[in-house]
Amino acid sequence: MKYRLFSSRIILAALGVAALFGITGCLHYGVDLKLMDDGFKPKGKSIAIISGTKQPQNVALATMIGDSLRKVSRYQVTSAEHLSRALSIYPVTIKGPYRSAYLGSIDTDWTLGDRQKIADIQHALGVDYLYVIWAPTALQRNGNDATVPAVAQLFEQPGTREVAEMSITVIADEETTYLKEGVDEIARKLAEQTHMAIAAKK
Repeated sequence: MKYRLFSSRIILAALGVAALFGITGCLHYGVDLKLMDDGFKPKGKSIAIISGTKQPQNVALATMIGDSLRKVSRYQVTSAEHLSRALSIYPVTIKGPYRSAYLGSIDTDWTLGDRQKIADIQHALGVDYLYVIWAPTALQRNGNDATVPAVAQLFEQPGTREVAEMSITVIADEETTYLKEGVDEIARKLAEQTHMAIAAKK
């Protein structure tokens, strides 16, 4: 629990711009996952969740998603220690699937991104799946809450084939309640839609 609070504070501390918008309604997150193949079936279990930028809020978010995915899925999530051993430098900056990211807005273009660098990282980690999340910008919202937009992609070996695209918005709050809701929803959708949820049949 202390780690989640610490991670949320890292996210909040990384913000330095005025609020322009918030998430409306009862939900405190927005998570949209699109599979490239509706008939996708997992071929392996090992997965690494990594940050696509060096920004503290991005690294913290990736770590929290990994923690949540361990609890709700049959994925074998790579540890922080393995990331450190396998990669000479982590976190790293990876060109992501967007034209620009400014003041809480991500201009997404899924055809962009440094696929070669992603392939090299997946090969170095030796995992069946690599989930890369980019949270390059964040917005201060009301009081101590912050809206954090992100995009993510899931890749499968061999060939670092793109499996899924995800558009995300979560709220970071000091109590971590909203942030945990968003992170858990990301992990739940990832597990369920790739047929790796604990309750899913093998």
